[in-house]
Amino acid sequence: MPIIRYFVFVGGLLLALLFAAEWYLPAPAERAGPSDPDRSIIRIASARSLPEKIVFDTSPRADLPTMAQADPLPEKPKQQVREALAAMPAAPAVEVKKEAPARVSSGPRPHPKRWAKLQKRTPDRRLAFERPGPFAGGWW
Repeated sequence: MPIIRYFVFVGGLLLALLFAAEWYLPAPAERAGPSDPDRSIIRIASARSLPEKIVFDTSPRADLPTMAQADPLPEKPKQQVREALAAMPAAPAVEVKKEAPARVSSGPRPHPKRWAKLQKRTPDRRLAFERPGPFAGGWW
């Protein structure tokens, strides 16, 4: 595979260059010690002032009228529903007749015609985006 050979060749070349650079270049200078950051206080003042704080009052209000309780709905007895369903006329029953499948005669089966030459099939005309296949679009 050419791509694997490429990576092996270029990787080996880069590794060889890394070893050559380490051999020929001087070692980095050691630091004397950790440098202390400037610990002076920095104060930033702005010419603009922030907007005033907004306070939302979420306490319940006392001046609202209380909601009146509604009378409960009377429950209808289920017996009336049963009586209404019993009084309805019954739907007529539909009978389904099953016919036996027609039997084919036990004579010899006709063989399909065999052509001397195979006919060339004309390809279906399709648009470019209707191609079947993994890269035909629509699945990503």
